[in-house]
Amino acid sequence: MSNVETYNPSTLGPVMFPYSQAAVAGGLVFTAGQVALDEENKVVAPNDAYEQTLYTLERVKKVLVEKDATLDDIASTTVYIPDLSHLSGLNKAWSEVFTSHKPARATVVAGLLIEGLVVEVTAIAALPTA
Repeated sequence: MSNVETYNPSTLGPVMFPYSQAAVAGGLVFTAGQVALDEENKVVAPNDAYEQTLYTLERVKKVLVEKDATLDDIASTTVYIPDLSHLSGLNKAWSEVFTSHKPARATVVAGLLIEGLVVEVTAIAALPTA
């Protein structure tokens, strides 16, 4: 028996590869890399870092709500962008979503797997205590 629970919220649509959208262990939720894909796995706002960041953070929110957590419970994030030209759009949207609570963040320049995607976010959130 594993001490890790994995899950896939139905609100996100099917996963494209063999993974879970999130795992829970040790009082933490670890999200898989979330990107701007709609329920049919089509890219939302191709090449638009601002819109994709907003959409992607909504996906993170949907993953967390399954375990009664919110964006305010996020302790750490890693963001992947294909090049630095997307940083200003990312930062603008990020600042609109995370106004007072600003989780730790690393931003990495990396290739993304699907054409048109320019933002991917992973998050680690603390589960609320009862």
